[in-house]
Amino acid sequence: MIKIKLSFHGAAREVGRSCFSLESGGFSIMLDCGVKLREKDGCPLLPERTDALILSHAHLDHSGMVPFLYRENNPQIYATDLTFELSHLLQRDSVKIKRLRAEKQIYSDDDINNMLSSENVMGYGSRRNLTDGISFQLMDAGHIPGSSSILLEIEGKRIFYTGDIKTADTWLQKGAMLPKADILITEATYGNRIHPNRKELEREFLALVEETLERGGNAVIPAFAVGRTQEVLMILKDIPYPVYLDGMGQKVTSIFLQYPNYIRDIGLLQRVANNATWIENNSGRKRAMSEPSVIVTTAGMVSGGPVLQYLHRLHSDKMSSILLTGYQVEGTNGRLLMEKGYVIDSFTDSKIPIKMQKHQFDFSSHAGRHSLERIAKEVNPEKAFVVHGDPEPCESLGEFLSGICEAHVPGIGDTIKL
Repeated sequence: MIKIKLSFHGAAREVGRSCFSLESGGFSIMLDCGVKLREKDGCPLLPERTDALILSHAHLDHSGMVPFLYRENNPQIYATDLTFELSHLLQRDSVKIKRLRAEKQIYSDDDINNMLSSENVMGYGSRRNLTDGISFQLMDAGHIPGSSSILLEIEGKRIFYTGDIKTADTWLQKGAMLPKADILITEATYGNRIHPNRKELEREFLALVEETLERGGNAVIPAFAVGRTQEVLMILKDIPYPVYLDGMGQKVTSIFLQYPNYIRDIGLLQRVANNATWIENNSGRKRAMSEPSVIVTTAGMVSGGPVLQYLHRLHSDKMSSILLTGYQVEGTNGRLLMEKGYVIDSFTDSKIPIKMQKHQFDFSSHAGRHSLERIAKEVNPEKAFVVHGDPEPCESLGEFLSGICEAHVPGIGDTIKL
């Protein structure tokens, strides 16, 4: 009987550097290969050999080490076309940022270019055979456009890796569909938290934006470039004030508009993109701040990008607001802002005290606890492995899963024979 070996190289009892491998019959498959952002030693512990890499989506905590892995192992790489394009954009931006900060480079633009010939575009639902006994297909994960969950069949066993998954519909895309499987590898980012009602959250968000504008302030909305920026623009579709768009979200929005099949309402995205004023330089930023306006800008955790330029100008303006739209990792400016009331400009290492009104909203693109429970019940596995979460949410979800199947909460470096 051929054994299947499952190994955890990252994202085990932590968020970041997702990297898991499956080995069967001498063939090694990696599921994602990311980095842990904002950490000096944020790379996964890579195995000696990888024959194939299946990439769930473009976020750097899932794709940020792929060029390095390719340089070392030369595997075939599989993902959707949109995931490939977005991952290249983010990987190249990572190279640029490390260059600007004089940090050690993990890989170069040449490494990204070299791996393009080994990239294989997959559509949702199409099946690919890797060996006689191993095949897989991608399923829409509902996390960001182009994102995938991965359903593998290895020697008759069905293994479902959720990747980052969202089962509820949003303005931007439809929620994930779920298969039956023998083994479940599930994310647990919100394994112990229930998301608030989305419609009520959007009403509260819009009310605070309008209050800011009516008193003459600017509503600064730091948003992740991939997915969150576009969703925020759609939520703001009827706001009767100028909306400005700044940062990498511009490029990503343009890319999304070229891939209409991944967008729930491409006409609406086109309309809100056309209605927003796209900022190209500092004079555009000054113009945006000279009138009551909404400014949607990178970065989502306030750790870089144009948002710091706005905060340098508006930090003492109590009429203005900064509205965070998602999870803020420990050690990021977004977490500092909400807990300590200041941010750090990493280029000057200076502290910026923020007197603006501060708000944080849970517009998560991850499944909450109730959805994670439903995923497990629908997949109905014999065994489940909990990953991509801090220790507490992983343990909490693992305890629930132990009531319906054999459940494991692995650590980094663990290897389990299935």
